[in-house]
Amino acid sequence: MTNVLFFGHGATADEIRSRLFDLRAVGLLDNFMWVDYTHPTSAAVVRSFDAEGTPRISTLDDALHRHEGDILLVVLDSMDEAQPLQPEALSQWAAAVDSRIVQASNQRVRLLLSALPLRNVHIEPLQVWENLVLSPEEGGTPSSTRIRPIPRTEDGFELAQFAAPAVASIFGLWRGMPQAAVFDPDTGRLMETGNRENFRLVRAFHRTIDASAVENAVKDRVFNPNHRLPRPQLHNNSHAERVADPAKLTQYYSDTLFAMHGSSLLSPEIPLESPKTQKVSAWAALRDNLRLYWATVIGKPQDWVNNHRGAVNSATAGFLQDLLYGKNSNMEVVLDGHSGKGNAMSIQQMQQKNQRTLAEAQKVQFDIGQAPQLSGMWEAYHDFALGLVDGQWKEDANFTPQKGSQQEVLIVQYGQQSVPDMSKSFRGFHPLMHRTVGYNNESEAQVAPFDPIAAEKFAADLDWTSQVTQNTEVNRKKQEFAAWRNQNQNTFAWKVGTGLAQRLGVARQRVDLYETEARRLREEEKGFAVRDFNDENRRLTNKLRASWGILTLVLVVLFYMCLANYNPDVKIWDGMLTFDWRWTTFGVILSIILFLLLTWLMFTKAQREIFDYVQRQKLNHQNQEIAARNIVSAAADVDRILNAYSQFLSWSAILGRAIYAPFGLKSTTSDHLRTPESGLPDNARIGQAQVSEDETNRMAEEIRSQVYLRDWAHKSLRSLVDYMNSVFERNQAGQGSVQLSAMWGMRGENSNTQLDLIARNLDHPLMASRDEKPQVWHNVITNPRMAGRLQHYLSSVTFLDENRRQTQSTEQFMAGMSQEKGAMQAFSNEALTTLGASAGYTEIDPDYTRTIEVDSNTELTSQLSRSLTVVQFGRITDFKYLVPKEERLQEAVPSAFFEDTLSDLDDTDHIDSFNNASQVQPGSSFGNETSNTANPFGFGQSQQPPSLDDLDDTF
Repeated sequence: MTNVLFFGHGATADEIRSRLFDLRAVGLLDNFMWVDYTHPTSAAVVRSFDAEGTPRISTLDDALHRHEGDILLVVLDSMDEAQPLQPEALSQWAAAVDSRIVQASNQRVRLLLSALPLRNVHIEPLQVWENLVLSPEEGGTPSSTRIRPIPRTEDGFELAQFAAPAVASIFGLWRGMPQAAVFDPDTGRLMETGNRENFRLVRAFHRTIDASAVENAVKDRVFNPNHRLPRPQLHNNSHAERVADPAKLTQYYSDTLFAMHGSSLLSPEIPLESPKTQKVSAWAALRDNLRLYWATVIGKPQDWVNNHRGAVNSATAGFLQDLLYGKNSNMEVVLDGHSGKGNAMSIQQMQQKNQRTLAEAQKVQFDIGQAPQLSGMWEAYHDFALGLVDGQWKEDANFTPQKGSQQEVLIVQYGQQSVPDMSKSFRGFHPLMHRTVGYNNESEAQVAPFDPIAAEKFAADLDWTSQVTQNTEVNRKKQEFAAWRNQNQNTFAWKVGTGLAQRLGVARQRVDLYETEARRLREEEKGFAVRDFNDENRRLTNKLRASWGILTLVLVVLFYMCLANYNPDVKIWDGMLTFDWRWTTFGVILSIILFLLLTWLMFTKAQREIFDYVQRQKLNHQNQEIAARNIVSAAADVDRILNAYSQFLSWSAILGRAIYAPFGLKSTTSDHLRTPESGLPDNARIGQAQVSEDETNRMAEEIRSQVYLRDWAHKSLRSLVDYMNSVFERNQAGQGSVQLSAMWGMRGENSNTQLDLIARNLDHPLMASRDEKPQVWHNVITNPRMAGRLQHYLSSVTFLDENRRQTQSTEQFMAGMSQEKGAMQAFSNEALTTLGASAGYTEIDPDYTRTIEVDSNTELTSQLSRSLTVVQFGRITDFKYLVPKEERLQEAVPSAFFEDTLSDLDDTDHIDSFNNASQVQPGSSFGNETSNTANPFGFGQSQQPPSLDDLDDTF
């Protein structure tokens, strides 16, 4: 693209400027600048365009503030005596530009706008300006035989209409032209036109086939993520097949994922202890009983009770007490995600509640352990999600992807059936929700298309708002949300999220179950504490001591009766019963046996009650410890699953974007040209490519097969992560560059890890610049084989001809633009004076003919569009052949100069040669086409001064 600054003044120049600006407004031209050089150089008179193509007027300093490189300075000279060129003012502006771009080499070109009939006007020579004269002929193509002259009018309207597209062609303004035609394409040097009184004739032809509408339609089918997925080629050269029932396929992979990794989410629970019947031998039971009896009789019974009653671990007791009865308790019964308060809980609320349980456990040094980050699960989730769209799977002996009847790998039909993009989130905020459920901003009412927990909470909040307010808008949102949720609940990501939510519900129910059980056990323990064992122990001790007194008394009586038997003096009365030693021995033994039996019976009864109490108390304490450990284990499971869910949300956001926008989210469309309905001469014609709907679809399928190659979704994810890493590095954010494999075990949402940062910044403004589609598109359609096939589809063109819509083949539309197909080798004789034409200066210089083609190999926004510009230059000649005054003087009084000029020519041969040229390439007559002498615009030698009397009044 050449940077051009035009200088112009007068009615004709203003009309040309207006037309050029109109052509720029419809997208046909690149940017340029324009100055009316009669104004001061400090005035705000520089007309240019901003980055979006909007016209603006500024000072020269502002216009060149950020400009880099050379500028081509072009002055348009309308050869109007009423508004002549002002060399001094022009020189001031040229110097002002040079002074502001000091390191550039600014070239200068003067374009004189000639019209018929030629006038005797003064042409001011300009130093260091190359001179070109626009030939006043309109012929459609270089090989056209239908030529019409450009007449001179007072307002310059017709000349401007003809000159504006020619100016665009000569100075490289047509969209996509790499360089102006006045520069040598190889060396880049400006064309030379001789000294300041010399010039070259120039004429230009242009054709554009605008395929932007076709290209946009094809691009939409290729890159639009809402279209059906392509069927990429796999490593075995087969193609993936879109499954007929995506819901069944996504359910299979969701179930497979949890079958492989679900066991790591929930810990095994410890069952509570229950009273057990112990089988022991009779003798062992008697021995234990007698040992306890002896210890009780000999020792103190309360010691035995204290030693055997047991006590719950003080740490466990403190944990349960603080957890179950703390003053800040926020216990709430939840079943299947439904709260007893009528509100489902968000992830943040669950985390807050669960953290209290874990904090209490850590206070008493319960071993919670480090929560695993489930790297294997998220690597598998990544493989499944991407494999569902591009058909590529890791080889695993424990896993086989689903295949069709022909053993082709099955994929879903649309990318969003695997993992939807965040752009598909439901945004359902309503101002009433601030009053009903406390929503403060719209983000609280935004639900990601893979977040069933947030969807459950929002549905509950929306339902509550609907019940409370009875607002029709809220009811409408409720219906829209229900339809949105039904649409997304069959996606792979939603089913994985649902699986995590179900396991989270199980873990939370376990927490609630064991908290309830622990509360019951604590209440049961209070019943044990009410019983006064000290009093019971004292009563039992007193009974046992009393039995000892009775036994002692019995033994004393027996010994006394035995003594009385052998010593009558000690009898209390004469008839007193006495025993001899044999009966006394028997009585002592019997008394001891009876004593032991009675006290054993007393002890056994008390022991049975105490043993039952101790066993029940011990069981209570054991179950309290089990319940506490189960609470901690379940809370750790909740924490693990909540962390897993946050990882799931982050990975889903990233995977969804990689699938939805593999080449960037930025919308890339071709510039749609608005074809002018009128105002363009035949020399510049704009056509629009016509392609049927069926051909558009075939084009799109051929391009998609080259765009979405094997592993395209996996490559898209790597490209996205690499780009985000580079953004973080440039802005000194995040943790530097992180490989994808290092992210499997990273924590997710709100953790500030690289995984979280990438997921949260997918829609950051810095990401908006990521757009690989133009390069991908360019690489595909510039492939020679593909380019040939695409041009085969672009075989028809429609265009305006004299305000009538016509349709031609592409070959017909471009016919005559090639120099090899009968192109004329001379300008119109009327472009110069008779002497100039007879001297051969209307011939075209073949070394300075420029053919500039813009197609798919050129860096354009629309690369299916084509344009062809042909600019032909004449030989270097003198200004004297542009002014009829010189010719009249030479015809009246032949001068030495005239003789010198033609001295080396054979007059007869010269004239004959141009007559022959007239026969080979005749011009078109505008009056009587059958009369050669009446041809005022032929390419042969005119035998008499030209006359315009027979021209149509239109011209």
